[in-house]
Parts: sequence; structure tokens; C-alpha cells
Amino acid sequence: MRVTNSIITTNSKLRLQVGLQGIDRLREDIASGVRIRKISDDATSGGELVRIGSSMRALTQFKRNADSGVARAEAEEGALNQLTNALTRASELALGQIGGTATAQTRTITKSEIDQLLNLAASLGNTRFGDEYLFGGNRANEAPFFDPTPATGSFSRLELNGNPVNPTGNMTLEIGDNKFITPNHNATQVFIDTDALDALRDLSKALADDDTAAIQASATRLNDANSKVQTLIGTQGARVNEMEDAKLNLETMALNLKAFRSDLRDTEVDKALVDLVGKQTLYQAAMSATSRVLGLSLANYL
Repeated sequence: MRVTNSIITTNSKLRLQVGLQGIDRLREDIASGVRIRKISDDATSGGELVRIGSSMRALTQFKRNADSGVARAEAEEGALNQLTNALTRASELALGQIGGTATAQTRTITKSEIDQLLNLAASLGNTRFGDEYLFGGNRANEAPFFDPTPATGSFSRLELNGNPVNPTGNMTLEIGDNKFITPNHNATQVFIDTDALDALRDLSKALADDDTAAIQASATRLNDANSKVQTLIGTQGARVNEMEDAKLNLETMALNLKAFRSDLRDTEVDKALVDLVGKQTLYQAAMSATSRVLGLSLANYL
């Protein structure tokens, strides 16, 4: 094949352009600190970066869920502690009205305080968390209980057909791949199933009736209700611990993914600088060689 000066010139220019592009690419890598700016820069590493980005977004959502769950669980713990105080106070008042120094008049006075404690307990059931009712269960947009509480009948609000709306179900949050947790109980579990509201109302009625035996029975029920509430508090403590552990694990996973992403994407500056010096040296040598070759004429051969 005949190699003409035109072919030599074209090939030389192409090689110089390739060398110059390599230098410019390394310069940009060093200036930006990133060696992969688009997937085509490195298809394999670029695909990994896409998957890492997706995983990190999922971890961020899991962590938000865990933060929300911890906040809900702690809000319930606060309400349960107040309910504990109300039940403890009611039990103390009940025991004080069993003794021989108690009279119908003192029991009537005590009934007023018990009614206040009952209304307090019901209002705790209507605790709001943001725009929702914390203990609303599947009907978080509706207040679970009447406030103030009625003297008889259901504590729960009524549907149009007159049936009580006892909150059921619970919110679940995903705090990991296929790992779900229920951050808090519903109002039925906390206030109805524990017998807290019924025990308080029955104590109020026993005091109004001046019925010592009924007051004694109500005191026992209040203690039992308090024990059930303590069990719920223990459950919430375990849930908070689980979610806090999940948050730590998520943070560790996020740090590992960030490190992996950095290894794939970021420029190793020291290595890039060495490569840049090498490419610059080769480019200068190529420029020198090319200028000599292209500068030859027929006179050089005569």
C-alpha cells in the first residue's frame, strides 16, 4: 500500500487529537474529582452507580419511616404514662374512700375528681399526632372517643347506624426490605381492652352510690388495668429499641454504599496526576516526532 504524505498527516493529527483528548479527560477528572459523569464513561461502573443510587433512596425512605415510627411510639409512651398517673391517682382515691373516716360527702367530692380523671383518660385516647389521631387505628382521621365522656353507654363515637366506632387495625411502617413494624396501638387496645375507662366510670358510679363494696371492686379493677397499661409501655419500649437499632443499621448500610459509590465514581487524584504527567510527556514526544516527520522534504533524501 502506498503511504502518502496526506495519509501520514491525517493519521498523525488523529493520534495527536486522541492524546490531547486523554489529557483533557484527566484534567477534567482531577478538576471535578469525579471520573464518571455519564454512564457511557464506564458502562459497568455506571450501571453499579445506578443501582447504588436506587438502594440509597430506599434506605433514606426506610430511615424516614423509622424516624416517624419512633416519634409515634414515643408519643404513645407519653400518653400511656399520663394514663398510668390517672389510674394510680384513681386507685389511691378509691382506697381512701373505703376506710371508716370516709363519708357520703367525701365520696361525692372524690367522685368529681374521678370524673375529671375519666375525661382526661378519654382525651388521651383522642391524642393527635400531626394531622391524625394517634390511637385512631384504621380511622386515623376520626376522634376515637366522646369528649367529655358520657355517663353511660359506649365511650367510642357512634356511626350513623348507632354502632360504636371502636378503633381497629394499626399503621405499619417498612423499616427495611420486607421488614415491617407497628409503631403504636389503637384506642381499643389501650383504653378499652385494658378496662381503664370502664374501671374509672364504675368507680365514679360506686362513689355516687356510696357503695363501699363496689368502690373496693373498682380499686382492684384499676390496679389490673394499670398492670395492663404497664405491659403496653413495655411493648412500646421494645418497639422503640427495635426501630433505633434499625436506624443504626440503615446508617451503616448508607455509609458502606457511599464508600462503594466513591470508589466507583470519584477520581483517585494521585493516580490521575501520574497518568496526566505520563500522557503529557507522550503527547509532547508525539508532537516533536510528528513535526520532524512532516517537516521532511525531498531535499532531505538527496
